[in-house]
Amino acid sequence: MDSRPPLKPQRGRCWAARDAYFACLDSHGLWLDGLAVEGHDAIVALDPQFVKPRDESDPALTAADRRKLFACRQAKEVFKSECLASWVHHFSVLRVKELQTKHLVEVQLAKEKQLQASPDAFWDKVVKEAQSPKSN
Repeated sequence: MDSRPPLKPQRGRCWAARDAYFACLDSHGLWLDGLAVEGHDAIVALDPQFVKPRDESDPALTAADRRKLFACRQAKEVFKSECLASWVHHFSVLRVKELQTKHLVEVQLAKEKQLQASPDAFWDKVVKEAQSPKSN
């Protein structure tokens, strides 16, 4: 695709290709092609601007890892062919940011739910710590 601003039909094809690619990623539990992030610390530490997905030629990957991490290769190629490179980068960064935000909201809601289930837990902990002998 050239660097001229895309016309409405081209934008529509780009958005459709993006949506198909992202749907494929969602169905395989991937953040991006070659990027499966698990665990709170890994999610929080991820910098969306500098995401480096795994390379398919990485010798440390097993065949099963390759199949899982690169299951959306064809959809990604269509996405890259239908959209400007700057749009591909923008949508990819936006996806990572949105997934990070979704995770952090879920964590916060779980904490709030836990607090609502035992509203006196904080004060019980304070009293317990105040009553325990301090060792220096």
